[in-house]
Amino acid sequence: MTERKLFFKLDDQSPVAESLRVLRTNIHFIDEKEKKTVVVTSAIPKEGKSFIAANYAMSEAMVGNKVLLLDCDLRRPRAHSSFGVEGRHGLSEVLMGERNVEELIVKEVEKNLDLLPTKHMEHNVTELLESKKMKSLLEEVQKKYDLVVVDTAPLMVATDAAILSKISDGVIFVNGYDMVSKKELLYAKEILSSAGANIYGMVVNKIDNSGYGYGYKSHGYYNNNYRYYQDYIKEDK
Repeated sequence: MTERKLFFKLDDQSPVAESLRVLRTNIHFIDEKEKKTVVVTSAIPKEGKSFIAANYAMSEAMVGNKVLLLDCDLRRPRAHSSFGVEGRHGLSEVLMGERNVEELIVKEVEKNLDLLPTKHMEHNVTELLESKKMKSLLEEVQKKYDLVVVDTAPLMVATDAAILSKISDGVIFVNGYDMVSKKELLYAKEILSSAGANIYGMVVNKIDNSGYGYGYKSHGYYNNNYRYYQDYIKEDK
């Protein structure tokens, strides 16, 4: 499992940290409504959406907001890896009625930042996220936090982000530079638009100093949802 860097902790003066501050500021300026729940997703795996979700959550916590990072990527949970927390328990058990949410929230993984991790699941994930239990869970945590950041599966793997966008305030769409074809980007956007998602904008990720990507080529990716899904599940195992 790849450990994701928290740039505000390692180097808060780095260009990456400054870019994350710009992201935070831009989202604040998008509209005047108080934002309680923000979904973070991407088109395909490995574009860095969990990295953006964790760092965006921490950037908000650093300005004094009480933030919950909620891992809704039940097929390949990753949010916990940024904070050295084990992902053996969490959201999945709450949605199945086995545990209470307050029992499983990891408090103060960083100052002002709490985490609700989850364990890996393959079956009935969409049904759990569409359930009344998920909606009531979000309503419950929204009362206790200034912001809930929701890390979700890529849209070419599952439509979880579209489902959750219906009960959230907005969506941050992460795009790995030179990783995704135009056709896939448009398809992912269409999924969100069909759900009525409020797309805040796109974060272009994985650009090096010379302006080139990390070796990914868009022509190497195909509009094959099944292949993405299978690779996504197998990699976790």
